[in-house]
Amino acid sequence: MVSVVVAVLIAALVYLLCTALGLPAIVGIVAAILVLLAGAPGGVYGGRRV
Repeated sequence: MVSVVVAVLIAALVYLLCTALGLPAIVGIVAAILVLLAGAPGGVYGGRRV
């Protein structure tokens, strides 16, 4: 659960960074989605349950 919150916060920071650098909004959105996909647990197969 905590990893999802951290992934969302990092995705928001990536989006803000992309817009601050003057990149188009779609680039920031795509980058944020990629960060979410990489940072969120993999569900049943990829996630590690403790």
